[in-house]
Amino acid sequence: MKKAFTMLELVFVLVVIGILAAVMLPSMQSTKVSQAAVQLQSHIRYAQHLAMIDDKFDATNNTWYQDRWQINFTGNAYSIRSDNGNTFARNPQSNDQNLSGINLNDDYGVTLNFDAGCGGDNANAEISFDHLGRPMIGDTNAWGSAYPAGSLMVANCTITLSGNGEANVVLIIRPETGYVSGI
Repeated sequence: MKKAFTMLELVFVLVVIGILAAVMLPSMQSTKVSQAAVQLQSHIRYAQHLAMIDDKFDATNNTWYQDRWQINFTGNAYSIRSDNGNTFARNPQSNDQNLSGINLNDDYGVTLNFDAGCGGDNANAEISFDHLGRPMIGDTNAWGSAYPAGSLMVANCTITLSGNGEANVVLIIRPETGYVSGI
């Protein structure tokens, strides 16, 4: 006698796979808030990457630290730029676009809120990175030295993304390493 599957067994397996796919599909779809969080998370990592590969130290310039790469948040928009304000990061996916004025509210209907660990108020923050990728908080243009007291991030920076009646997404930037994770 030959061993084989019957047509009934094959139909039963296909029905079970179909039911599992129907149950799993809604949980795999992303929301506007989660899409915005993924974009913001990758852009924070990109700013840190730029800081580590583009060391701004210049022994002939006493204010070299003011040129560090940073991500600057104003309301629900952000830009990735060198602190001198004249150099914006290029979009790695489209080299003819700068990463400036990216408004998450316009693009995704998402608002941003920052906790005290981010060094700004509830709607604005400036996070720069040194050559080791360590996150620093505050306006570097107001600093009198490369590492003034309180400039290195010492507490988690929590950014809450909310909007569209969807569940909030929380991004956390860790001090010392600058690791960005989402909850």
